[in-house]
Amino acid sequence: MKDKILLKTFTKNYRQYLQDFMRNNWSPNHLFSKESTVFDWLYQGKESYNFFVAKKGKNIIGAHGFIPLSHFDSNLKNNQIFLAFWAAEKNQGIGIGLKLHKKLISEVKPQFIGSLGINEAAIPFHKWQGFKVGEMVHSVALSPFINNFIIAKIPKNFKIAPGRMNKGIGYKIVGLKELNEINSSYLFSEFWPTKSIKYIVNRYVNNPFYSYKIYKLYDNKKLLGLFVIRKISKNDQNVLRIVDYYGSNESFGLSYVMFKDLLKKHNAEYIDMYSFGIPINTLESAGLITRDRQKGLVIPNYFEPFVKKNIDITYAYKAENSHHPVRLFKGDGDQERPSQIQFVNI
Repeated sequence: MKDKILLKTFTKNYRQYLQDFMRNNWSPNHLFSKESTVFDWLYQGKESYNFFVAKKGKNIIGAHGFIPLSHFDSNLKNNQIFLAFWAAEKNQGIGIGLKLHKKLISEVKPQFIGSLGINEAAIPFHKWQGFKVGEMVHSVALSPFINNFIIAKIPKNFKIAPGRMNKGIGYKIVGLKELNEINSSYLFSEFWPTKSIKYIVNRYVNNPFYSYKIYKLYDNKKLLGLFVIRKISKNDQNVLRIVDYYGSNESFGLSYVMFKDLLKKHNAEYIDMYSFGIPINTLESAGLITRDRQKGLVIPNYFEPFVKKNIDITYAYKAENSHHPVRLFKGDGDQERPSQIQFVNI
């Protein structure tokens, strides 16, 4: 008699079995195969992990993780999720992965489903399931204050394109107290997935692994937008990365002076951003150019370990019965997390 396959979530006392599965069926060097701090922070819910596993007897033969937006703010609806780790034993065929995906959808009933960093082999499946699929726009503003670029590779005769100067626009770092006092529901109401101040606090301000700064852009006393920016250092060289943004696309286009000032203040080679949903002309107004429009330009994505290579990030999403446009950033899903133990506070 064949063992029955069970599809279920799991609690903390079963986590080691999932790590063993990851080590044997994904990668023995993957961070999740070696330690649990990042995994718990990203996936552990109140009663169980946000993971469905396929069990055959005592053995895990497949796993599918997801991150609901409500994981970082319980007041947000839990029907907006990002898909994450997804694997099955090779000798079990594609059926296990499909069953796990269907189980996840039937149990969670998401209205918005996003996925970032899907591999090429998974693209046909996502298209088959009705996802919209494409590559995120990788845009960058190079510093006009630096002549010798070490982290980035700059082609000869490259000219830094200026953004649009806007009078009356200011910016400042926002601390936790001021952030919690912001009346900012309008910043989050225009786009899907929906986020909040509490989401920013729990996802970024209280992040136990990386240090983020929250900047507000304003016109006189009117708040225009909030930016989440992380400074990355490599061999005494610095770069800045925008990992999330809240506000209108039009307001984003007013941020050129802020980006230019931050590049000078932090002696950074560049400030970059992976995004979907911000028009190219808006990025250009903010002084950003799209990386793929400049032949020979290399803006690395991987720093753990460092790889001096351009990396494309593929997105996929479904938004059921929504009249809101979708906008995505690298901070969504599981792209913005440590990948090496030395970056983890354990």
